[in-house]
Amino acid sequence: MKQSNITLYLILLVSLVLSLEIAFETHASKITGKIVDEDGNPVKDIVVNIESYKGKILHSRNQMRRNEQVFPPPQPSNTDATGAFTIEDLTSPSVNLLRLSLNHESDYKLQAIEMQGISFRFHPHQFHLFNGFPFGIEEETDEINVKITVQYRMRIKGQVFNADGTPLSNANVDIVVNYRSKTGSGSGTSSGTKTLDENGGFTRYVDSPAYYTVSITYQGKTVESKEVFLEQGQRLDGLTLTFGENIKKPKPNIPEQHIHAPPDPERLHAALKRREEGVWAINPANRHAYRMIQCESPEDAIEKAKTQKAHLIAINDEEEQQWILSVFGKENYWIGFTTENKESEKKWDNGDPFTYTNWDLQKLIPDSDKKSEIDENSGKLYAVLIGVTGKWQQIRENNPVTGMTKRAILERKDLIIGMPQPDEDLE
Repeated sequence: MKQSNITLYLILLVSLVLSLEIAFETHASKITGKIVDEDGNPVKDIVVNIESYKGKILHSRNQMRRNEQVFPPPQPSNTDATGAFTIEDLTSPSVNLLRLSLNHESDYKLQAIEMQGISFRFHPHQFHLFNGFPFGIEEETDEINVKITVQYRMRIKGQVFNADGTPLSNANVDIVVNYRSKTGSGSGTSSGTKTLDENGGFTRYVDSPAYYTVSITYQGKTVESKEVFLEQGQRLDGLTLTFGENIKKPKPNIPEQHIHAPPDPERLHAALKRREEGVWAINPANRHAYRMIQCESPEDAIEKAKTQKAHLIAINDEEEQQWILSVFGKENYWIGFTTENKESEKKWDNGDPFTYTNWDLQKLIPDSDKKSEIDENSGKLYAVLIGVTGKWQQIRENNPVTGMTKRAILERKDLIIGMPQPDEDLE
């Protein structure tokens, strides 16, 4: 055989071997799955990413990364409205790191991963940045299915106000969160700089059950909240902090003596009362009027509703609830269903029949336990709409959720709206 023919034969043979090897290494696999919350509800808009390496070593991430990384890398997938995701064109055999777009600003943290029938749970008191869940893909694997469960992170959400009731909008402040354990065995502090939103709002995530206080410092002045206790998994929304003096941002070229005097106390009190009572909003679907009010307890909300010739809201369909949450925000609200110790007729407080319900079945008292628990803890049962989940719960006034529910939605069917004149001092 001529030398040129031998060379050509060897080149073809090597090419064939390489082609077979590449075909073997790049067998198309895919991973499909779903991300849900603790109640099984789908979670959308979480990015799932796979970092993939050739080989079979799973002993450690460092050993994995000694292998050759698959290129091009698999394309990330974003969970849809059903919580589903799919990542295709994975190499087999390979070792991989599954990642989620969870960071310190995320509203969720990882709770569990179930892959091929095996479950892995994570510590509930810690926030996981989740730098990768390692798994292997065996040769000739076509599909791997995974279920990922996330849970809402504990948080403190609040607003900061000037003394005149105006929000401290878009201000750059220092936030300090002090905490101590329930048993007194530990304490600590976390701090940082934060730009408040246009409503003076801020959010701080916490990791463990404890007593918490929040302090805000702005332009040399500090305001501190009262101490609050959060149980595992609880979220405190609606914390308010108000500075003792009206803080004004410096204005260039305006002498100090030209700053306006503080508003008249009576006019200030009236303006703050209007702010607390809110403004009526008309739902175009049913022409009913709704108002969000501040309250100290469910009984306080009911009394305030009576003074305004209204009732706590009766939610008659899903569209009405979605409208409420979109207009007033996803907070906790008292709604109009109150029951006495004895079995009550299933009607809203305003007399409407129940045509729609959205109870959180995991939070309701089982029928067999109702009598004994009522005897032990006498008192009314009140209904609260949990904004972040959209579910309803029945609770008593001594329930921890009561301390975190300081708002209610009022409803009137026959309201003629009159718009009050704005207070010049608050413009």
